[in-house]
Amino acid sequence: MGLDLNGIDKALANYLCETPMHHSVPIYFGNSSNSDSKVNNGTAALIKKNNLLYAVKNHHVLSEYLDRKKKDNDITLQIGGLSVPTISEIIRFDDEELDICVFEFPNHQESDFRMNGDVPTKFYELGEKFADEITGTVVAFGGYPGSFRSRGSANHVSFRTVSSGCSVIEDKSDRTIVVSINHDKDAITLLGDTPPPEDIAGMSGGPVFEIARASNLTTMRLVGIIYECSDDFKVLFARPLSLFAGAFF
Repeated sequence: MGLDLNGIDKALANYLCETPMHHSVPIYFGNSSNSDSKVNNGTAALIKKNNLLYAVKNHHVLSEYLDRKKKDNDITLQIGGLSVPTISEIIRFDDEELDICVFEFPNHQESDFRMNGDVPTKFYELGEKFADEITGTVVAFGGYPGSFRSRGSANHVSFRTVSSGCSVIEDKSDRTIVVSINHDKDAITLLGDTPPPEDIAGMSGGPVFEIARASNLTTMRLVGIIYECSDDFKVLFARPLSLFAGAFF
């Protein structure tokens, strides 16, 4: 059974939807001196463990960046508010099959990644049991679809977000979490008055949080990273955090 948001207060509904966006930023790249240059983007989940900062994203985003960088050396990579000039020294984990890549930032502060949005940027603190088995049935997730991106000038790109505070886990294994998105039920929480994006490319890399609610207490735990969404935006697929837990030690 899913978590029924009907009848709960607006503050809780907002908390469930905003949590994934607190802990993620867009990752994007293009030529900032050329307004006609294509911009690619995905989502990066922000994680902290033992006072070290990490950004988790998809391998295919990294691969696309490297391909474009070979053809145009003026291509720049941005992770939230942080410009990343070189990446070779910050790659902590990279797996093409899992489609997961982890960057480590030993010389940066959380404030370096912050963006000027309605939801403050925060790094999610991993607890000791972050790799434990997923036992819940309902999750929250969020990301930055490319179709919600706008480019006001060559060097200014802005993003709108999509998040859900109440979506159901349809299936799970040690390699994949399958989440169903019910637009009829989740629409108010998921998108408000905004129509679903026609193109959901860019959601990959977004965080997935397990939701637990007992005795009027709601807790959320980061359990996965999105790596694919269906074209109709009714199903998404995520990699369990436990698959690459070693990247954070």
